[in-house]
Amino acid sequence: MARTAALLLCLLLVIGCDTGERISRLEKQTADLKAEVDRDQAARDFDLQAKCAKDARVWFIENWQRDKDTLFLDYEDHYSKSLSSCFIDVELHTQEDTGKTGNDAWNNDISLWNVYENSKYGQFFEDHFTDFKHPPTDNVTECDVAQQKCTSPAQFNSLASRYMAN
Repeated sequence: MARTAALLLCLLLVIGCDTGERISRLEKQTADLKAEVDRDQAARDFDLQAKCAKDARVWFIENWQRDKDTLFLDYEDHYSKSLSSCFIDVELHTQEDTGKTGNDAWNNDISLWNVYENSKYGQFFEDHFTDFKHPPTDNVTECDVAQQKCTSPAQFNSLASRYMAN
């Protein structure tokens, strides 16, 4: 009986000593697996961003073009992980013929689109007028993002940031 008790005590000590090592080994394996999952997720995110950039460029070329009144035309794309979609912010500046010498007018047109849905999420439109007799005037005629109204470029950008940054 004493011998059985001594064997049990030795067995418990051996098992008890090995438990700490097993826990350490399992913690290391868990950390290694987490690092591998993080690397895989980063690679997937990079692939989705690259696909968005390519798809946005194709969408832009198919849907926008310069004409004689175009002063500026460019875009910015962004893959939104939280919304799982690709968005594009297109900015177009066009000159406007006022018919009067010394008067200058141009428009700032910014639109926010979901590339994969081909749907508009926001629009900002502003007229700019200058002449030699009066100070320049800016007139916002349209400003909304996802049916939320706004009154300035800063507000438009703030509302659009939900789609263009994250």
